[in-house]
Amino acid sequence: MIDLGKTLEEKERLIQLVMICMSAGILTADVFLPLGFVIWILYLMPLLISVWLSYRYALFVTAWFITGAILGGSLISAAVRQDPSDLPNRAIFILMIAIVALLVWEIRTNYSLLEAEVVERRKSQADLEELTRNLEERIEKRTHELSEANRNLTDDIEKRHIVELSLGTANKKLSLLTQITRHDISNRIFALMTEIDYAKDLSTDPRLRESLGNLERTSMAIQDQIAFTKDYQDIGAEAPSWHPVPPTVWSAARQLDTPSITITVECDGLEIFADAMIGKVFYNLFHNALRHGERVTRITVSCTESKEGLILSFEDNGIGIEHQNKQHIFKKGYGKDSGLGLFLIREILAITSITIREVGEPGKGARFEMVVPAGRYRQVPDHG
Repeated sequence: MIDLGKTLEEKERLIQLVMICMSAGILTADVFLPLGFVIWILYLMPLLISVWLSYRYALFVTAWFITGAILGGSLISAAVRQDPSDLPNRAIFILMIAIVALLVWEIRTNYSLLEAEVVERRKSQADLEELTRNLEERIEKRTHELSEANRNLTDDIEKRHIVELSLGTANKKLSLLTQITRHDISNRIFALMTEIDYAKDLSTDPRLRESLGNLERTSMAIQDQIAFTKDYQDIGAEAPSWHPVPPTVWSAARQLDTPSITITVECDGLEIFADAMIGKVFYNLFHNALRHGERVTRITVSCTESKEGLILSFEDNGIGIEHQNKQHIFKKGYGKDSGLGLFLIREILAITSITIREVGEPGKGARFEMVVPAGRYRQVPDHG
């Protein structure tokens, strides 16, 4: 293998030296040997060797150099050999040299472009293979992670199902025990109140009758507490669902004696997403109005939309609630009776993030506003 040099510059200098020496030898032969086209054809060798040079227009520079050598050879040979001028033939060969140089340059250019395209394609192929390998590795890793997550999720679901079954069984047992206990206590309180009534009928002592009355009121309060525990136990027992407001309100009103009360419901087609005990909310509001409003003759249920959501109002024209009491009425145990009705209302509504407040004017009536968040109410067309 011929060593043309270690660097590109050394290789090109050696090629140029070879081209110059070769051209000088061909020129000498052209001068002293009358071979015509045979000698001139040798000029194609340095022209073709110039392809190896990195300079873009090396072919054309070499062609000009050879043209000069051919013309110079003509002048020198005419002087040395005193031959007639063969410039026409040399001109034809110079034209051929130019055509060959142009064709070789075109071939070289196309080859360079093809070589660059091949290199680019090889690089793209390598990049594509690398991306494919990376993608396959990522897919494999991600698939493994998803499989692991799926297994963990399956295990969690199974564990949760077991816990839910155990919790459901425990809740059923607790509910049964609570029902039995509540039933036994209610029976004993009923028996106690019967004995108290009997004792009051037999007693003539005013102080004893007063004590028996206090004992009767205490028993009734216990009875209310027992009833409250049943209602409170039912909160959240069923999944929340959509409830039509007008039918729910009218159903609650029919459970109370309201012949002298004008009831207006202005929420046609409205449904709210609430706990299954939403009917108890309206029942307690009616009961509260009738029991504490003193002079209630009108109750209006209306609804308006605001930035907070839907404002579902329950308004009466009774005596209202004093300002100093508004912040306490929803607390457990606060009120003239058991103090559990409004507390129960608040707990039922809170299941689906519905809040309640009292904004009525004292002396003009109570006004309870239930704020239903967006997405927890909807308007349903009346197909009736």
